[in-house]
Amino acid sequence: MKLTLKPQWRLWPLSSFLGVLDLKTGVTIALLFAVFNKVAGVYGLIALATGANGSFSQFSLYLYSLLALVALFYGLKAVGEENPKNTLYFAHFFFADHIFSTAWTVFFAVVWWFQTPHDGQRQANSPAQAQIIQASPGNHHLSDEELAIAAGQIWNHEKGTALAVIIISWLAKIYLAILVYSYATHLRKGSYRSLLRPRIPGNINDPALGYPEEDEDNEAEDFYRLPLRTPNTANTVSSFTDFINHGPRQQSASKLSKNNEEVDEVLFDDDELSYRSSSRAHSKMGTDESSTDDERRALR
Repeated sequence: MKLTLKPQWRLWPLSSFLGVLDLKTGVTIALLFAVFNKVAGVYGLIALATGANGSFSQFSLYLYSLLALVALFYGLKAVGEENPKNTLYFAHFFFADHIFSTAWTVFFAVVWWFQTPHDGQRQANSPAQAQIIQASPGNHHLSDEELAIAAGQIWNHEKGTALAVIIISWLAKIYLAILVYSYATHLRKGSYRSLLRPRIPGNINDPALGYPEEDEDNEAEDFYRLPLRTPNTANTVSSFTDFINHGPRQQSASKLSKNNEEVDEVLFDDDELSYRSSSRAHSKMGTDESSTDDERRALR
């Protein structure tokens, strides 16, 4: 039996990352941050292997981070290949990773908030740190009571900020999990490519978008627009003649009239010219036939 949520309870998939970047780009950035976070587990294992004191919870977290790195690289490959099935599997793992990380975060927060003394005393987590503490000279002149009071004031000032960072990080991980699920959903439905269409800006007159302003656009149109002039035959012919001769001259009245006569000639189309030639041929044939009939009558 397949368990599914009701349609009214289903979340609508996201179409972009923070309304700015593409889904695939946002998922890739999220996975790269996750890889950077899990790499810390490798250094934790190295620290434990070199003699640092650690609890079983720390060792389990470091070991899990190392195994999660393999899954993250698998997810990066699935996201890059746009594989719907593997991307959905990785989305399930990403959400499960958030649950595991939340459990460890709550555990370490309880230990740090309620079980760790904030009295300003130096604590050594390894023999090497203990040697460094013993070798370093004391550079404060406070008693243990005064040191505990000062450390308590600092802790009261910083614990609110630490709690805010933890909550914001937890909510950000929830958003990234929804982002991965949205990307997998669009890939399964085949609607991811439709999200890549360019968006039309709401205000095209915004100078930040790079579009020219209305005045600049009108100036560009005026620059490329050809001026419309009323044809003046006499001026056109004289301008053409002046262009050839390259010198000022005065036209006589006879030449002006001659130019006007040349311009006033009627230009016929090819159809009209062929019609005139055929009409002349028919009229000539009729004249020849009539002259031939007259000669025959005269011979009789």
